[in-house]
Amino acid sequence: MARRDDAGSPSEPGRKLEVMLITGRSIYQGTWKEGGKMGPDYEGEVSSCFLDREDARALGVRDGDPVRLTTQFGSLVLRARVLPEERPQKGIAFVPYGPYASMLVSHETQGTGMPDLKGLRATVEPAPGEEPLGLVELLRRFYGGKKPGGPLVAR
Repeated sequence: MARRDDAGSPSEPGRKLEVMLITGRSIYQGTWKEGGKMGPDYEGEVSSCFLDREDARALGVRDGDPVRLTTQFGSLVLRARVLPEERPQKGIAFVPYGPYASMLVSHETQGTGMPDLKGLRATVEPAPGEEPLGLVELLRRFYGGKKPGGPLVAR
């Protein structure tokens, strides 16, 4: 499977943390989806990477800072979400289901019809000076003009 990267300069060398990527539905995602998947609330939710407070501290990132999350399938800049609650747990990065999460997971289903959306090895690192792609731009770069089944590579 081809690796998908958002076009942009690599992050400055620095802190990097190995994490387990878990994707899933967030508590707010369903509510904001009702207002439209192209709205700013939905986009803000699905372009987030929820991190444990200790992990965020080790990386030197705060709530709202850009981070680069990388798996063997792709790499994207997302917004760090660091909540006062004890979730997610240390060593876990949570990304809500949606187009951003889809760039980080395999599309292979091993005949089940459902790709592996949990338990992927990933690295997260600060991405100072970078910004997450907007939803429209993400979709245009990765899906625009591509035939179904073709490799997903940023232009």
